[in-house]
Amino acid sequence: MPTRKPKIFVVHLGCSKNQVDAERLVGEMLNVGFETTETASKADYILVNTCGFIEAAKEESINAILAQVKGKKAKQKLIVTGCLSKRYGEELEKEIPEVDFWAGTYQPGELLAKMGIDQPAGCNPAKLPRLNLGGLPHHAYLKIAEGCNRRCAYCAIPNIRGLQKSTSIADLVKEAKELEAQGIKEITLIAQDTTFFGREKKKEGETLTDLLKALLAETNIPWIRMLYWYPAFIDDELLDLMAKEPRLVKYIDMPIQHSSDPVLKNMLRKYTRQELRDILRKIRTKLPDVTLRTTVLVGFPGETHEDFEDLMDLLQEIKFEHLGGFVFSPEEGTPVMTMKKLAPVDESDARARLDAITDFQEELAAQRAEEMIGKTVTVILDEEAEESEYHFYGRTEGNSLDTDDIVKVLEGDGEVGTFRQALVVDAEPHELIVKLLD
Repeated sequence: MPTRKPKIFVVHLGCSKNQVDAERLVGEMLNVGFETTETASKADYILVNTCGFIEAAKEESINAILAQVKGKKAKQKLIVTGCLSKRYGEELEKEIPEVDFWAGTYQPGELLAKMGIDQPAGCNPAKLPRLNLGGLPHHAYLKIAEGCNRRCAYCAIPNIRGLQKSTSIADLVKEAKELEAQGIKEITLIAQDTTFFGREKKKEGETLTDLLKALLAETNIPWIRMLYWYPAFIDDELLDLMAKEPRLVKYIDMPIQHSSDPVLKNMLRKYTRQELRDILRKIRTKLPDVTLRTTVLVGFPGETHEDFEDLMDLLQEIKFEHLGGFVFSPEEGTPVMTMKKLAPVDESDARARLDAITDFQEELAAQRAEEMIGKTVTVILDEEAEESEYHFYGRTEGNSLDTDDIVKVLEGDGEVGTFRQALVVDAEPHELIVKLLD
């Protein structure tokens, strides 16, 4: 009789970078004989991959762990990994003894060693294929670096993930080719600081532009998208390559956080108000059809009303297509915690500032939606719209998976994972209603 394979159920929390870690970890487990299950009650092992970035994420992760503890059966084993586990592992082990195995952020082979499971002879766990946990068979993230060399005053990531270590271009091309062979039609490049890729090595031919050239030459993946650009490392060569290569989607995700010189200085962002405006204007000039996404942080200690007005002026000038906003959350171990001279911002004032930004962005989204009616767009069909009046849900080039707007297909037949031309027949903020064209 064949030996029954142990089953693992995965709960993933946090960012796309954390998701790739979980995918690699599950890939290791599949390689030694595990299989996945979609039902926790049928699992022999339950894996909770946590986030520990800000307070809300920490609370969500702890609640997810406790939920699995509550439902855990006698013979089930509970595994906790990820940023929360890395950051507070010793404390959590004492507080939640029901967890059987703790591991931090992904290190090849670490968890299986803790579980007492041997790798096959000659196996390099860092080179194993990973399991796509993203839910779409045609999209995958390509994590190009770990850690971050920026030491922004509000951010705990360097404490958790360490300094940047970029993956070699050869290994990334190999991984991209494996993903393409699996049917991937869109890859999204991710890192804490994507535009700094390779620069810590201080070698020729190791920049993000070099990586993109290699991916373009060695694969035929139709859409290559990039997230998490840092303003200080965007150069003409990168923008010119994007402008001329149709497979590099005209989409830039660049978290600016703020625009006022005093706040940028206190945040340790290492660029000025003018430098930020110059690079954004250059992007709009070189890539007139680009979709710009950003995130901003309000309520940082020392932020004045004048600082906030400066930020609003920038948002009104640049008119980002997508914008996410956050209120400052103090995190232990970050540089801001030692900046005692900075006056805290009243939480109600910070919330009001975020509301003003959100209201402005919603008005802009409504205006843009109205302007799209009657236009033809290219759409990737992400999934069938079951139990709905629509046929499919999808995205345009200007929308990143899970974070941006969606397209709803009202009429037309097609296949998930294919690209189609579509006519926009109606629109609302954050969604387009389309009919597929023959």
